[in-house]
Amino acid sequence: MSTNVRRSTHLSRHLQSLREQRGLRPGQLAVELGANNPSKVGSLIRSFELGESLSDHWLQALIRELQPDPAELRRCLALDQADAQRQLELDRLAWEAWADEPIDPFLTVRYIPAVYGVREVPKAFCTPRDTAENNAWARARAEEWAAAELKRFRAKGFLSWTRRERTWFDAYGFNPFRRPVSFDSRSSGAWMQVSGSQQRFLLGDDGEPITRSHGLDQPGWEEHHNHRPRS
Repeated sequence: MSTNVRRSTHLSRHLQSLREQRGLRPGQLAVELGANNPSKVGSLIRSFELGESLSDHWLQALIRELQPDPAELRRCLALDQADAQRQLELDRLAWEAWADEPIDPFLTVRYIPAVYGVREVPKAFCTPRDTAENNAWARARAEEWAAAELKRFRAKGFLSWTRRERTWFDAYGFNPFRRPVSFDSRSSGAWMQVSGSQQRFLLGDDGEPITRSHGLDQPGWEEHHNHRPRS
């Protein structure tokens, strides 16, 4: 069973219907499941019915307790899978269009664990980019600048040349490694988030928070939770 059933799913709505047929509130159902904290688990069940994710443990427990008809269970899962595939294709098309948009290159710096900032690449290292040869020259210059910056901060980081081209560096700017970014690898980035807040941000050159651009606006970003540079 999936651990990330999306909003308004056929499965969650069917299980909700079975719960209501038994006249149980979510907390009461949690008691039937043997939850040590019925209030908390009841909230998880209700959130699942409204479209949030649910762990395999509690999903399997719901199915055992509510005993949906096997044929109906298979139908719901098939419909959810089809919906997920359609959404995935829409997400892919949106990301591909976003990735083709031009950007000003920038360097993401991992100052210390879980603290990330961005630094704009000086224009002198970005132009000209009108031919493949000039583009390769400019990118090499930008990578030299990025390595020097990371050495100055004694940090790891990566240079985003375009939304599809990225160069990773170890601490002090050593061992540059170019790696393309695709829809399937789009989660490889960096951001910070204050506990209890949904707002993702980075630190700018001036130390002020940045909440837009620099990869924070990519389509489908909210569906991914492991946006961290390689360690």
